Amino acid sequence: MKKIVIINIDGQYTENLDNKNKYIFISKKEPQENLDCKWLQINFEEPEELMKSIQIIKMDFEKIDQIEIIYNNQKLNMLAYQYDYEFLKNLYLNQTANLIFLINLMVSLFNEEISINVNSGDFSHYQAHNKNWYNSLNLYLSSLKKDILPNIKLTI
Repeated sequence: MKKIVIINIDGQYTENLDNKNKYIFISKKEPQENLDCKWLQINFEEPEELMKSIQIIKMDFEKIDQIEIIYNNQKLNMLAYQYDYEFLKNLYLNQTANLIFLINLMVSLFNEEISINVNSGDFSHYQAHNKNWYNSLNLYLSSLKKDILPNIKLTI
């Protein structure tokens, strides 16, 4: 039985949950789909809530086998967003920095082999900031992979 943490930044979880695995779903708003799992509603902008979620994950899962990061509901990121400070602050500061903080808190719960998948969908030519967010997250995960070797094998 795999223990899977699903972190929904923005969008919908597109996979089917099965009875073979145990899931914890973390999101800012209630999932639109009816998921048969533990659901934690947190505000990604509040580090205290991220730390509380780790305590709940630790109680339910001794170790994490897989992390799914969902970001597949991107807004069209055209020129108007290029200079929108609130949009940029939310994307880069709140979503990226706090997601990295959350994953760093989870490292002590990683199983000896863990996979982290990013479900981001396809970006259009105009979604430069979404592409930057995705690239930043992947660079972080690549660095994390090197940092936790040889104790933990991370598959991205």
